[in-house]
Amino acid sequence: MQLTQILSKYQGRRLQGNELTKYTNWAMDYFHDEAHVSDPYITMTLNLDLSNARHVYNSSYKQVIGASFQAYLIWNLAKALRKEWSFSTRNIDGEWYLFEKLPIFTPIAVGGDLRFKDVVIEEPTELSWEEFVDNYRNLVDGERGVLGVLPQNVWALCPFIGNLPNMNFTSFQVNRAALKTGRPYFYFGQRIQQGDKMFVPLSISMDHANADPYVLDQLISSFQEFLTLTID
Repeated sequence: MQLTQILSKYQGRRLQGNELTKYTNWAMDYFHDEAHVSDPYITMTLNLDLSNARHVYNSSYKQVIGASFQAYLIWNLAKALRKEWSFSTRNIDGEWYLFEKLPIFTPIAVGGDLRFKDVVIEEPTELSWEEFVDNYRNLVDGERGVLGVLPQNVWALCPFIGNLPNMNFTSFQVNRAALKTGRPYFYFGQRIQQGDKMFVPLSISMDHANADPYVLDQLISSFQEFLTLTID
């Protein structure tokens, strides 16, 4: 897909230097300069408390036909990513762009020779919970299809949200694409119940050019806020 098509379809535009802070301008150049940094990504694993989120899901969202807690996590993480704008910036051929409607990519384990199925959710933040569940369930339960459902240059832009429900990892690092676009990677692990508390390991890989622990803290706060919003 050509750049003009990508920008039109996913509502992207090139960022101007005067829109950015002095630090952001510096980081976007520095961490993508291979004379200084060979791999701009940093990875950390958080032990995320989902206790309140699970309670809100059970009381307000679980009743929708086809609903799952993992879908609820993805839906709210997509909204948090949209709110914290730096996670929607991407580097294409040395230029930085801001996108408003990037799809979410999530690999679903299906077993057999295929192992994983590529699920791509278009415009996730534009969907109500009912619409998101219907879309997600149709994609997950539909025909197996094949891997590589998007052109490589589009796939490399999508936020990556994976799930390893049987693995209680304490550290996890996913391999990254050769195209250093600045897309973030997330992997949820096994949920652990401790008394009345529920925790999940969440591995996060982010490009230091457009994200860092400071903005990650804001993202996680926004994520937790969205997770605990009840339906009016």
